[in-house]
Amino acid sequence: MQAVPRRRLAHLRRLAQHPSERRKAGQFLIEGAVLVSDALDAGLRVSEVLLEQGRAGEAEIATAERARSTGAICTEVPDGILTRIGASVTPPPLLVVAEIPTNSRRETDLLARKTEAGEGYSLAAVEVADPSNAGALLRCAEGAGVSEVIFAGNCVDTWGPKAVRASAGSVFRLPLRWKPDIAAFSRGLRETGRQVVATASDRGKLYYEFNYENDAVILLGNETHGLPETIEGCVTDWVHIPLSGGTESLNVAMAAAVICFEARRQAGMAETAGTSR
Repeated sequence: MQAVPRRRLAHLRRLAQHPSERRKAGQFLIEGAVLVSDALDAGLRVSEVLLEQGRAGEAEIATAERARSTGAICTEVPDGILTRIGASVTPPPLLVVAEIPTNSRRETDLLARKTEAGEGYSLAAVEVADPSNAGALLRCAEGAGVSEVIFAGNCVDTWGPKAVRASAGSVFRLPLRWKPDIAAFSRGLRETGRQVVATASDRGKLYYEFNYENDAVILLGNETHGLPETIEGCVTDWVHIPLSGGTESLNVAMAAAVICFEARRQAGMAETAGTSR
């Protein structure tokens, strides 16, 4: 069992807390046997493993050994060390440092996913600020068969601990793209000529009465402010989700689930109709 040097602990805390440190290092943190196993299954490279031996069970020990077999440095640390890093309030006894996948790897994943499922539609989250919402949105997108997720504008970092946990591993598998310049992103969408569908509280067709094209881009806005005016110029169609009672809106992850699974339902019906002919 080894003590973790103060300088190393400070670096790990910065990885847990600061997107700028994750971008600079090209690394992020993953906690727990299930998520670490998902990351290894997805082909992510793990460089370091910290294991609290006194709290670890068979799953954590086996997963740490699996990571070690890929070349990761594995260190057994005293109980309580992972709490000091601050990735979560009550951390599991296993934490790893993983490399953020490169853009080239993501493009390969995107091509493979589109080859498997056809052209497929994209989901674009615009200035989504809450990490739990971003992670849940990714989980929904994978489940609904979205071909890629685009984060446009000043979005939350999807490699932060909260977003990674909320994604339940989807962040490791989905092709992701980042478009920080909203104006440029909007211009690019207009130039593609694709159907761009945006949600609003009281605008456009009911979401289940609208026909989603196979390569549509579905836009979802910020939890509080919705979509910025700078992106409205690229929208070809608006849809809304009818709500009952005093509910004014759904959070972005819930709205994504409603819209994406409707688009998937329609795609499935079209495929069935084509097969039956």
